[in-house]
Amino acid sequence: MFIITSNNRTPQSLNRRRSCLPPHRSRHNGGLMTATQGGAKPVRRQSLTAPSPNTISWEEYITAETGKAPHLGRELVCKESKKNFKATVAMSQDFPLSIESLLNVLEIIAPFKHFNKLREFVQMKLPPGFPVKLDIPVFPTITATVTFQEFRYDQFHDSIFTIPNDYKEDPSRFPDL
Repeated sequence: MFIITSNNRTPQSLNRRRSCLPPHRSRHNGGLMTATQGGAKPVRRQSLTAPSPNTISWEEYITAETGKAPHLGRELVCKESKKNFKATVAMSQDFPLSIESLLNVLEIIAPFKHFNKLREFVQMKLPPGFPVKLDIPVFPTITATVTFQEFRYDQFHDSIFTIPNDYKEDPSRFPDL
């Protein structure tokens, strides 16, 4: 068994902020606060100046590289946020399951967005073997830990997988399946 530690993994996100004057960017709820704190008249803000005229032709716009369309209108104001996190994986080549089996289980649980991060981490290029222990942050203060301590295949008789003759399927029971 060997342990892999992944330090300083940095998911990055860019959030577009509304095009407003810099002093008002932090007060996006200003009108609501004024209305709820004493009924004073809301402060009228100066309108933005019109954006510079567009110099891009239609042909340039539609032939632009995918994902890199020319910018039209006002300059975008983006806020970039980065978060570093540390994940640890203990791998074992002797464990009787495969990563594909684990991914099948995580596929079922993955509609819960917190398990989706775990599934994405397991889908990364991992060394050979099975991850018997995973520690991955879900929130800044919460870490998901998955540990496989013992596993054995049981032999089940085929009769437990036989559908009874009087069984009737109810299509409204699980409509999404």
